[in-house]
Amino acid sequence: MSRRAAFALGLSLLVVGQAGQAQDGGAASPGVTIRSSAQEVVLDLVVRDSRGRAVKNLQPGDVSIFEDGVRQDIRNFRFVNGRAVVEQTSGKGKKERGATLTASANPLQAVNLVCIVFHDLDPYNRKNAMDAAREFLQSGLPPNAWVAVFSLDTRLNVLHAFTTNRSELMEAAASAFTGSTVDFMSVANAVLTASPTIVTIEESVNGTPAKGGTVTAGPVIAGGELNPRAINGADISNSPASNTQRGDVVSQRREFGAIKGMQAMDQLDDMIRQFGTLPGRKTVLFLSPGLATTGDADLFKSILDKANRAAISFYAVDTNGLTENSNGLASAAQLSHSATISAEQGAKTGSAADTMERMRQSDYTLDAVRTTDTQASLRALAEGTGGFLTGSTNDFRKSFRRIVEDVDTHYEATYHPASDKYDGHLRTIEVKLARPDWNVESRTGYFAMPDLGGSAELLPYEMTALAALNLRTLPHAFDFQTAALQFRPGTGDMQRELVFEVPARSLGSSAQPDRRRHRIHASILALVKDASGQVVEKFSQDSPYEIPDENLASAENSTVLFTHSVNLPPGHYRVDTAVLDRETKHVSTGSIEFNNPEPKGVGLSSIVLVQRLDPVKGRADDTNPFQFQAGEGQRREVIPELSATLKADAHPYVYFVIYPGKSSPEQPKIHVEFLVDGRMLAQQTVGLPPADASGAIPMVIAAAARPGKCEIRITALQGNASMQQSLTYTVL
Repeated sequence: MSRRAAFALGLSLLVVGQAGQAQDGGAASPGVTIRSSAQEVVLDLVVRDSRGRAVKNLQPGDVSIFEDGVRQDIRNFRFVNGRAVVEQTSGKGKKERGATLTASANPLQAVNLVCIVFHDLDPYNRKNAMDAAREFLQSGLPPNAWVAVFSLDTRLNVLHAFTTNRSELMEAAASAFTGSTVDFMSVANAVLTASPTIVTIEESVNGTPAKGGTVTAGPVIAGGELNPRAINGADISNSPASNTQRGDVVSQRREFGAIKGMQAMDQLDDMIRQFGTLPGRKTVLFLSPGLATTGDADLFKSILDKANRAAISFYAVDTNGLTENSNGLASAAQLSHSATISAEQGAKTGSAADTMERMRQSDYTLDAVRTTDTQASLRALAEGTGGFLTGSTNDFRKSFRRIVEDVDTHYEATYHPASDKYDGHLRTIEVKLARPDWNVESRTGYFAMPDLGGSAELLPYEMTALAALNLRTLPHAFDFQTAALQFRPGTGDMQRELVFEVPARSLGSSAQPDRRRHRIHASILALVKDASGQVVEKFSQDSPYEIPDENLASAENSTVLFTHSVNLPPGHYRVDTAVLDRETKHVSTGSIEFNNPEPKGVGLSSIVLVQRLDPVKGRADDTNPFQFQAGEGQRREVIPELSATLKADAHPYVYFVIYPGKSSPEQPKIHVEFLVDGRMLAQQTVGLPPADASGAIPMVIAAAARPGKCEIRITALQGNASMQQSLTYTVL
């Protein structure tokens, strides 16, 4: 079999970035397989309890698998420990005799999505967060893990979409944070641990005011002082003015602490809602200096429940790292202040300010728990969803290794599908567990594709095309042409040349100003099915092009051409095709049907209009029926034209090939008829030259160009055998 793609442009057009190689035999992108062999389906399952923790004692009887509503017989069931997978991938593990640590050849792997989220970072802890993200990406994530980078502030921002390219992720994350790195940690801790500003009025009396004595009054400002237990060696001013300013900030922070906690809860809720729409299991590496809450335990639990239902596990990293100052001490300072107020409740003396402080005792206690010890909130978020917290350390390697192991810990179930029809349609999978409080994540379906002689796993764009072909209403965003041209007859089979022609004007282009080029990107998937609907051939190709700006106008008047050769036995066939415009995200589908006759005697190919003849450079392709020897040392290739409408000034040529029968000694000849609007215009019978070394006689002849509906009929004659083909087209 052979496959080709070309940008059918004028000879003067420079095409940069020729079509990529066909993907049938290429390496598959890991983790995106939705496919089965004709023998068995291998399904990955991730099972967690109501708190998001992995269930490790699941038995085969606890699981039921249904495919298209039919219960399947589970033939094999095993637990795959992520640690074993990591060790085997790194070459450190010992493979026991008879043991298989890797999945089967065509597993329906659980989709592992890893979301790196930067939350509430300041210039100080950005560096720690970036270092942690960089080390995590180098920690040996499994190949089926797709990673994306986000930032969470007032909303969830995508810094880089899901990919397996780790270097791209680091570049995207680094470019999102700019500016100088300033140590604000001591300032932040100072505010966390200082007391609020307290203003009191002190009076002093000299003598008796009624007898000429004096009374003086003045404000006394206290608060904002540093707590030496929580701030160790901080280079921060402790002057009265600084204390007053700091104390005011503390007061504001306490007043708006509830608002800050509500904002953080809303951020979490929105992030979980958006991640919940993604397929598969979601692992969130949450890089944050701390998480404020509202203090509402029920609200926090509802957020954890949403995360667990959405199969989201948080692994929190305190980006403050290892520091001499502790927000735990800050929390203790707050509680100590509250305890001091409590001890003074029985005192009958004190100013109005002291009384106000006593009234605020419960607020201070709540603030200590809610907004001061923010690491505790991170720990509750992580442990409540099956993850854990990494905090008070600058060494993340051990923690990240545990995360990597968790990501690839799963069960593997194998079954033989009840249906043996592989027609490219989506088969739905439903997994049910014996316990209702357990949650399971797995593939919800796969495209039923045959093995086709060990062809590669489905690529992402192929799955997109298959999904389009499975829609109830088939999309058709733009027009394209498809033909299954008949060529060389073989022993019982007939060679078919599948030709797909996409007008370039139908495809979107994106400008690349720095390179003075435009990018056009088309992908195609075609399934050849026999009369029973079984897929007997798959063709796919991804073709990006970069076109110089000065040639864009010419390109838009040209076509993107794909061709693919396939040998088929006699019978009825159908070709279902999906073409993707990768720049505009549009897709079009189409189908054609044809009959493959049984070869007898003289053979005649399909007749095709010639768009142009190109010289063949390099080695000739004997499997390409469009290539032929035009003279001594001259080889040409026909670029076919599938459009059946020609301009009034067209001078059309047609191409076809005669294959003399080996059983007859007579030299074949052809009878040519030209018809316009059903009326015979001309006809002629001519003898043919000898066949070439391959046993074929390629022909290029001029065709009629009269306004109206034109038809050319070719009849190949050899002895008593004959075969006829015709081509119709319209001249404007």
